[in-house]
Amino acid sequence: MKNFVRMKGSKHQLVCSTKGLLKINLFGKAVVISYLLLTSFSCFSTQPVRQAMRADRVYAPISQSGKEEIILEHKAYRLSYNPQWRIANWVAYELTREELITKVKRKNNFRPDPLLARNSAVDTDYRRSGYDRGHLAPSADMRYDLEAQMECFYFSNICPQSSKLNSVRWNQLEMKVREWAARDNALIVVTGPVVKAGYQTIGSNRIAVPAQFYKIILSLYAGKPKCIAFLMNNGNERKKLSSYAVPVDSIEKITGIDFFPVLPDNQEEALESKVILSHWVF
Repeated sequence: MKNFVRMKGSKHQLVCSTKGLLKINLFGKAVVISYLLLTSFSCFSTQPVRQAMRADRVYAPISQSGKEEIILEHKAYRLSYNPQWRIANWVAYELTREELITKVKRKNNFRPDPLLARNSAVDTDYRRSGYDRGHLAPSADMRYDLEAQMECFYFSNICPQSSKLNSVRWNQLEMKVREWAARDNALIVVTGPVVKAGYQTIGSNRIAVPAQFYKIILSLYAGKPKCIAFLMNNGNERKKLSSYAVPVDSIEKITGIDFFPVLPDNQEEALESKVILSHWVF
């Protein structure tokens, strides 16, 4: 299937999908909100079952930086792929309480994303690089379904990650997100790298090594909507988990990404401008 790239100044975004093509008008936030209402999906639904129009699509981030990107649609997640970095700008998915039930084993079948053709990283890029093949959408969140589990090992969902980060604080954060999903019934999760000027690369395909990683969690189904974000350096992080919490706005500034543009402006401002740790159980 042909890949489509959203270029600077484009007013439409064409999406590469395993199920077909989804065309979304991006003239402005008002249009997106109208589209949301037409799909009969409420921002504050009390029924967080998987919708025909999934939450990770409805609440998908939009890049404001003007960089090209390839939007990929898979069964379990949606991502923005950066063909220059050969890693994702972000990966978004909805995690429900029902999806926390393990039905399949971890597969460890790392392989190129079939939607990327020759643009994908390969396993040899990571071999002896000194970095782990770090998941953005973690394998443990995708063990409710065989196809979802297989998809999460596409290299489009993988970034070079320090083993010290991957095995300790980042792993702790991923486990905490699953705890929150069990408590709140469903979450929308967006994860991605922060790549800075002069970045290091690995492998013959010159895979960008992120300086940092972020994870943003939006809860809409358990009482008052709430949001929290985390930012960690790609290294040996050892502070307590809550100390990495930051406002979503701060991650938007360093990435040039608008994370939840479909939310009403006043709601978006309230959720993204500050950190309220008391809304979350650590």
